[in-house]
Amino acid sequence: MNRRLLSVASVALFALAPLALAQTTEPSPENPRDPSIPQDKNSPVVHPMRPARSLKILKKAPLYGFSEKDLDVYLKFLVTDEPDPIKRVMHLAHKEIGQPYEIYLLGEYPYELYDPDPMYCLEKSDCVTFVENMYAMALSRDWPSYFKTLQRLRYKDGKVGMLTRNHESVADWDPNNAWLFDEITAKLGGGTAAIPMHLTWKPAKFFAKWGIGQDKQDVVVESTYIPADHIASILPELRDGDVVHIVRGNAKEQYVGHFGIVTHGENGAVNMIHSAEPAVREQGILDFIEKNKKETLGMKFLRPKPQPQELVNREMAQVSR
Repeated sequence: MNRRLLSVASVALFALAPLALAQTTEPSPENPRDPSIPQDKNSPVVHPMRPARSLKILKKAPLYGFSEKDLDVYLKFLVTDEPDPIKRVMHLAHKEIGQPYEIYLLGEYPYELYDPDPMYCLEKSDCVTFVENMYAMALSRDWPSYFKTLQRLRYKDGKVGMLTRNHESVADWDPNNAWLFDEITAKLGGGTAAIPMHLTWKPAKFFAKWGIGQDKQDVVVESTYIPADHIASILPELRDGDVVHIVRGNAKEQYVGHFGIVTHGENGAVNMIHSAEPAVREQGILDFIEKNKKETLGMKFLRPKPQPQELVNREMAQVSR
Protein backbone atom coordinates (compact mmCIF):
# COMPACT_ATOMS: atom_id res chain seq x y z
CA MET A 1 0.00 0.00 0.00
CA ASN A 2 1.31 3.50 -0.76
CA ARG A 3 0.53 6.77 1.04
CA ARG A 4 -2.91 7.00 -0.41
CA LEU A 5 -5.41 5.41 1.92
CA LEU A 6 -7.49 3.13 -0.12
CA SER A 7 -11.03 2.91 -0.85
CA VAL A 8 -12.59 2.68 2.52
CA ALA A 9 -24.32 10.57 0.87
CA SER A 10 -27.42 10.78 1.61
CA VAL A 11 -28.48 8.43 4.38
CA ALA A 12 -31.77 7.81 2.68
CA LEU A 13 -29.91 6.11 -0.16
CA PHE A 14 -27.84 3.76 2.02
CA ALA A 15 -30.40 0.99 2.06
CA LEU A 16 -30.77 1.15 -1.72
CA ALA A 17 -27.10 1.39 -2.60
CA PRO A 18 -26.16 -2.32 -2.31
CA LEU A 19 -28.71 -3.19 -5.00
CA ALA A 20 -26.92 -0.91 -7.43
CA LEU A 21 -23.43 -2.09 -6.61
CA ALA A 22 -21.22 -5.04 -7.46
CA GLN A 23 -22.74 -8.42 -6.68
CA THR A 24 -20.77 -11.34 -5.36
CA THR A 25 -22.24 -13.84 -7.80
CA GLU A 26 -22.39 -12.46 -11.33
CA PRO A 27 -24.25 -14.12 -14.23
CA SER A 28 -22.11 -15.54 -17.01
CA PRO A 29 -22.28 -14.14 -20.59
CA GLU A 30 -23.88 -17.41 -21.71
CA ASN A 31 -26.49 -17.33 -18.97
CA PRO A 32 -27.24 -13.80 -17.74
CA ARG A 33 -29.40 -15.14 -14.90
CA ASP A 34 -28.42 -16.96 -11.75
CA PRO A 35 -29.42 -20.54 -12.67
CA SER A 36 -30.17 -21.36 -9.03
CA ILE A 37 -33.13 -18.95 -9.06
CA PRO A 38 -36.25 -20.14 -10.90
CA GLN A 39 -37.23 -17.79 -13.67
CA ASP A 40 -40.18 -15.54 -12.87
CA LYS A 41 -41.31 -13.64 -15.93
CA ASN A 42 -43.46 -11.39 -13.77
CA SER A 43 -40.63 -10.39 -11.42
CA PRO A 44 -39.52 -6.74 -11.58
CA VAL A 45 -35.94 -7.84 -10.72
CA VAL A 46 -33.84 -8.54 -13.82
CA HIS A 47 -30.92 -10.18 -12.01
CA PRO A 48 -32.15 -11.55 -8.67
CA MET A 49 -29.59 -12.52 -6.04
CA ARG A 50 -28.93 -16.10 -5.08
CA PRO A 51 -30.70 -17.08 -1.84
CA ALA A 52 -28.50 -17.28 1.25
CA ARG A 53 -26.93 -20.63 2.01
CA SER A 54 -27.69 -22.47 5.24
CA LEU A 55 -25.96 -21.49 8.48
CA LYS A 56 -24.43 -24.96 8.61
CA ILE A 57 -22.62 -24.22 5.36
CA LEU A 58 -21.78 -20.60 6.21
CA LYS A 59 -20.14 -21.55 9.51
CA LYS A 60 -17.58 -23.61 7.58
CA ALA A 61 -17.25 -21.43 4.48
CA PRO A 62 -14.59 -18.71 4.05
CA LEU A 63 -15.96 -15.22 4.56
CA TYR A 64 -14.66 -13.98 1.21
CA GLY A 65 -16.92 -16.49 -0.54
CA PHE A 66 -20.06 -15.00 0.99
CA SER A 67 -22.75 -13.31 -1.08
CA GLU A 68 -24.53 -10.25 0.25
CA LYS A 69 -27.43 -12.41 1.42
CA ASP A 70 -25.04 -14.90 3.03
CA LEU A 71 -23.45 -12.06 4.99
CA ASP A 72 -26.82 -10.71 6.09
CA VAL A 73 -27.78 -14.11 7.51
CA TYR A 74 -24.39 -14.69 9.15
CA LEU A 75 -24.25 -11.28 10.86
CA LYS A 76 -27.72 -11.86 12.31
CA PHE A 77 -26.47 -15.15 13.71
CA LEU A 78 -23.11 -13.86 14.96
CA VAL A 79 -24.41 -10.84 16.86
CA THR A 80 -26.60 -13.12 18.99
CA ASP A 81 -24.14 -16.02 19.24
CA GLU A 82 -21.16 -13.93 20.40
CA PRO A 83 -21.96 -10.95 22.69
CA ASP A 84 -18.37 -9.65 22.78
CA PRO A 85 -17.80 -7.34 19.77
CA ILE A 86 -14.01 -7.71 19.81
CA LYS A 87 -14.35 -11.49 19.76
CA ARG A 88 -16.59 -11.02 16.72
CA VAL A 89 -13.84 -8.96 15.07
CA MET A 90 -11.34 -11.73 15.67
CA HIS A 91 -13.73 -14.45 14.55
CA LEU A 92 -14.40 -12.69 11.26
CA ALA A 93 -10.73 -11.79 10.70
CA HIS A 94 -9.71 -15.42 11.05
CA LYS A 95 -12.58 -16.45 8.80
CA GLU A 96 -11.21 -14.03 6.16
CA ILE A 97 -7.73 -15.62 6.03
CA GLY A 98 -7.01 -16.57 2.43
CA GLN A 99 -8.99 -13.68 0.91
CA PRO A 100 -7.19 -12.49 -2.26
CA TYR A 101 -5.44 -9.12 -2.09
CA GLU A 102 -6.06 -6.33 -4.58
CA ILE A 103 -5.08 -2.68 -4.26
CA TYR A 104 -7.27 0.33 -5.24
CA LEU A 105 -10.46 -1.69 -4.94
CA LEU A 106 -13.09 0.86 -4.08
CA GLY A 107 -14.56 4.16 -5.15
CA GLU A 108 -17.78 6.17 -4.86
CA TYR A 109 -19.87 4.78 -7.72
CA PRO A 110 -22.80 5.40 -8.15
CA TYR A 111 -22.70 8.55 -6.00
CA GLU A 112 -19.75 10.10 -7.86
CA LEU A 113 -17.76 9.38 -11.02
CA TYR A 114 -14.27 10.56 -10.00
CA ASP A 115 -13.47 7.01 -8.90
CA PRO A 116 -16.16 4.78 -10.47
CA ASP A 117 -15.27 1.61 -8.59
CA PRO A 118 -18.04 0.23 -6.33
CA MET A 119 -18.33 1.16 -2.66
CA TYR A 120 -17.74 -2.32 -1.27
CA CYS A 121 -16.15 -5.63 -2.22
CA LEU A 122 -16.61 -8.95 -0.41
CA GLU A 123 -14.30 -11.11 -2.52
CA LYS A 124 -11.02 -9.18 -2.18
CA SER A 125 -9.38 -6.61 0.07
CA ASP A 126 -6.36 -4.39 0.56
CA CYS A 127 -4.90 -3.65 3.98
CA VAL A 128 -7.21 -0.76 4.84
CA THR A 129 -10.44 -2.16 3.43
CA PHE A 130 -9.74 -5.40 5.32
CA VAL A 131 -9.59 -3.59 8.67
CA GLU A 132 -12.62 -1.47 7.84
CA ASN A 133 -14.64 -4.49 6.77
CA MET A 134 -13.81 -6.55 9.83
CA TYR A 135 -14.90 -3.80 12.20
CA ALA A 136 -17.95 -2.82 10.14
CA MET A 137 -19.15 -6.42 10.01
CA ALA A 138 -18.38 -7.21 13.64
CA LEU A 139 -20.24 -4.16 14.92
CA SER A 140 -23.32 -4.69 12.76
CA ARG A 141 -26.40 -6.87 13.04
CA ASP A 142 -27.27 -7.31 9.34
CA TRP A 143 -26.41 -6.14 5.81
CA PRO A 144 -27.94 -2.62 6.01
CA SER A 145 -26.21 -1.79 9.30
CA TYR A 146 -22.92 -3.22 7.98
CA PHE A 147 -23.05 -1.04 4.88
CA LYS A 148 -23.78 2.12 6.87
CA THR A 149 -21.06 1.39 9.43
CA LEU A 150 -18.56 0.70 6.64
CA GLN A 151 -19.15 4.12 5.12
CA ARG A 152 -18.84 5.77 8.55
CA LEU A 153 -15.38 4.24 8.85
CA ARG A 154 -14.30 5.09 5.30
CA TYR A 155 -15.53 8.69 5.15
CA LYS A 156 -15.41 11.73 7.38
CA ASP A 157 -18.71 11.82 9.30
CA GLY A 158 -19.96 9.06 6.98
CA LYS A 159 -20.49 11.52 4.10
CA VAL A 160 -19.66 9.69 0.89
CA GLY A 161 -17.43 11.55 -1.56
CA MET A 162 -13.93 11.64 -2.99
CA LEU A 163 -13.11 14.72 -0.92
CA THR A 164 -14.42 13.19 2.33
CA ARG A 165 -12.82 9.75 1.94
CA ASN A 166 -10.05 8.99 4.43
CA HIS A 167 -7.16 8.96 1.97
CA GLU A 168 -4.26 9.57 4.36
CA SER A 169 -3.87 7.41 7.45
CA VAL A 170 -2.64 9.74 10.18
CA ALA A 171 -4.17 12.95 8.80
CA ASP A 172 -7.56 11.48 7.80
CA TRP A 173 -8.35 7.94 8.95
CA ASP A 174 -7.18 8.25 12.54
CA PRO A 175 -8.80 11.58 13.51
CA ASN A 176 -11.99 10.82 11.59
CA ASN A 177 -12.33 7.51 13.42
CA ALA A 178 -11.39 8.83 16.85
CA TRP A 179 -15.05 8.32 17.80
CA LEU A 180 -14.33 4.56 17.83
CA PHE A 181 -10.55 4.19 18.35
CA ASP A 182 -8.02 5.65 20.78
CA GLU A 183 -4.40 5.96 19.76
CA ILE A 184 -2.32 4.24 22.41
CA THR A 185 1.14 4.52 20.83
CA ALA A 186 2.51 7.16 23.22
CA LYS A 187 1.27 5.24 26.30
CA LEU A 188 2.97 1.94 25.51
CA GLY A 189 6.24 1.01 27.19
CA GLY A 190 5.48 3.21 30.16
CA GLY A 191 5.31 6.23 27.87
CA THR A 192 8.97 5.99 26.89
CA ALA A 193 8.96 3.73 23.82
CA ALA A 194 7.61 6.20 21.25
CA ILE A 195 9.50 8.84 19.30
CA PRO A 196 8.21 11.85 17.30
CA MET A 197 6.58 11.38 13.90
CA HIS A 198 6.33 14.19 11.35
CA LEU A 199 4.08 14.33 8.30
CA THR A 200 2.81 17.01 5.92
CA TRP A 201 -0.29 15.87 4.03
CA LYS A 202 -0.95 17.90 0.87
CA PRO A 203 -4.55 17.18 -0.15
CA ALA A 204 -4.71 19.89 -2.85
CA LYS A 205 -1.79 18.25 -4.65
CA PHE A 206 -3.34 14.80 -4.20
CA PHE A 207 -6.76 15.84 -5.57
CA ALA A 208 -5.34 17.85 -8.47
CA LYS A 209 -5.52 14.86 -10.81
CA TRP A 210 -9.32 15.00 -10.51
CA GLY A 211 -9.53 18.79 -10.73
CA ILE A 212 -11.09 19.12 -7.27
CA GLY A 213 -10.10 20.12 -3.74
CA GLN A 214 -7.85 22.99 -4.71
CA ASP A 215 -9.02 24.96 -1.66
CA LYS A 216 -7.68 22.25 0.67
CA GLN A 217 -4.86 23.44 2.91
CA ASP A 218 -1.77 21.41 3.79
CA VAL A 219 -2.12 19.47 7.05
CA VAL A 220 0.95 19.27 9.31
CA VAL A 221 0.78 16.24 11.61
CA GLU A 222 2.93 15.84 14.71
CA SER A 223 2.44 12.38 16.15
CA THR A 224 4.49 9.48 17.52
CA TYR A 225 5.52 5.98 16.56
CA ILE A 226 7.48 3.16 18.16
CA PRO A 227 10.73 2.30 16.34
CA ALA A 228 11.01 -1.21 14.95
CA ASP A 229 13.78 -2.19 17.39
CA HIS A 230 11.54 -1.29 20.38
CA ILE A 231 8.45 -3.22 19.26
CA ALA A 232 9.42 -6.43 21.07
CA SER A 233 9.35 -4.64 24.42
CA ILE A 234 5.72 -3.48 24.05
CA LEU A 235 4.20 -6.66 22.59
CA PRO A 236 2.89 -7.88 25.99
CA GLU A 237 0.74 -4.74 26.22
CA LEU A 238 -1.12 -5.34 22.96
CA ARG A 239 -4.63 -6.77 22.88
CA ASP A 240 -6.70 -8.66 20.35
CA GLY A 241 -8.41 -6.18 18.03
CA ASP A 242 -5.81 -3.41 18.30
CA VAL A 243 -5.22 -1.81 14.91
CA VAL A 244 -1.60 -1.88 13.72
CA HIS A 245 -0.15 0.94 11.60
CA ILE A 246 3.12 0.18 9.80
CA VAL A 247 5.24 3.35 9.68
CA ARG A 248 7.42 3.98 6.62
CA GLY A 249 9.42 6.91 5.26
CA ASN A 250 12.74 8.41 6.28
CA ALA A 251 14.38 10.44 9.04
CA LYS A 252 12.75 13.67 7.81
CA GLU A 253 9.16 12.54 7.27
CA GLN A 254 7.19 9.41 8.10
CA TYR A 255 3.83 8.03 7.02
CA VAL A 256 1.62 4.98 7.63
CA GLY A 257 1.81 2.56 4.72
CA HIS A 258 0.05 -0.58 5.95
CA PHE A 259 -2.71 -1.72 8.35
CA GLY A 260 -3.35 -4.88 10.33
CA ILE A 261 -5.24 -6.23 13.36
CA VAL A 262 -3.52 -7.67 16.44
CA THR A 263 -4.29 -11.28 17.32
CA HIS A 264 -2.72 -13.75 19.74
CA GLY A 265 -1.63 -17.10 18.41
CA GLU A 266 -0.42 -20.31 19.99
CA ASN A 267 1.59 -19.99 23.19
CA GLY A 268 0.65 -16.31 23.43
CA ALA A 269 2.51 -15.27 20.27
CA VAL A 270 1.58 -11.71 19.27
CA ASN A 271 0.59 -11.72 15.62
CA MET A 272 -1.37 -9.59 13.23
CA ILE A 273 -3.90 -10.50 10.59
CA HIS A 274 -3.46 -8.32 7.53
CA SER A 275 -4.20 -8.16 3.83
CA ALA A 276 -1.11 -8.17 1.62
CA GLU A 277 0.06 -9.95 -1.51
CA PRO A 278 -1.12 -12.56 -2.26
CA ALA A 279 -3.85 -12.92 0.39
CA VAL A 280 -4.96 -12.20 3.96
CA ARG A 281 -2.75 -14.02 6.43
CA GLU A 282 -1.86 -14.25 10.11
CA GLN A 283 1.77 -13.36 10.75
CA GLY A 284 3.94 -12.71 13.78
CA ILE A 285 4.53 -8.98 14.27
CA LEU A 286 8.26 -9.49 14.78
CA ASP A 287 8.35 -11.78 11.75
CA PHE A 288 6.72 -9.03 9.68
CA ILE A 289 9.36 -6.55 10.82
CA GLU A 290 12.18 -8.99 10.07
CA LYS A 291 10.89 -9.65 6.55
CA ASN A 292 10.27 -5.97 5.84
CA LYS A 293 13.30 -4.38 7.50
CA LYS A 294 14.13 -1.88 4.79
CA GLU A 295 10.69 -0.27 4.65
CA THR A 296 9.49 -0.61 8.25
CA LEU A 297 10.57 2.25 10.49
CA GLY A 298 8.20 1.21 13.25
CA MET A 299 4.55 0.98 14.25
CA LYS A 300 1.61 2.89 15.68
CA PHE A 301 -1.32 1.32 17.50
CA LEU A 302 -5.01 2.17 17.87
CA ARG A 303 -7.33 0.49 20.35
CA PRO A 304 -11.13 0.30 20.12
CA LYS A 305 -12.74 2.37 22.83
CA PRO A 306 -14.63 0.62 25.65
CA GLN A 307 -18.10 -0.59 24.66
CA PRO A 308 -17.57 -0.21 20.90
CA GLN A 309 -20.98 -1.65 20.06
CA GLU A 310 -22.74 1.05 22.03
CA LEU A 311 -20.63 3.71 20.30
CA VAL A 312 -21.56 2.38 16.87
CA ASN A 313 -25.24 2.14 17.79
CA ARG A 314 -25.17 5.75 18.97
CA GLU A 315 -23.29 6.92 15.91
CA MET A 316 -25.63 5.13 13.50
CA ALA A 317 -28.63 6.67 15.26
CA GLN A 318 -27.12 10.11 14.67
CA VAL A 319 -26.36 9.33 11.01
CA SER A 320 -29.90 8.07 10.44
CA ARG A 321 -31.52 11.35 11.57
